[in-house]
Amino acid sequence: MEKPRYSASKRMIYGSLVAAWGLIYMLAYAAGFRESEKAIAFASIVVPLAFALIVALLGVHRGFGSLDMRTQLKHGPLARDQPGPATPEAVTDGGQT
Repeated sequence: MEKPRYSASKRMIYGSLVAAWGLIYMLAYAAGFRESEKAIAFASIVVPLAFALIVALLGVHRGFGSLDMRTQLKHGPLARDQPGPATPEAVTDGGQT
């Protein structure tokens, strides 16, 4: 059985991680060096949420993201994923009669 690559999932996770860390650094810069009151108020809400996003992406996806692969290895692939004999019902004429 071929192991799935999950390349789209990995790109989305890495993109979200970069965006979350970028937001944290941007708010830290604005709050620390620019001493922006709006940035400080916004950071008090956004930074905990960004850390929660990072933990969720890493923990939940890594912990439960491969359950489908484990299930297939344990029980075998589904019947719909098995190559089967061609049946007349499966062959279509492209909508022409």
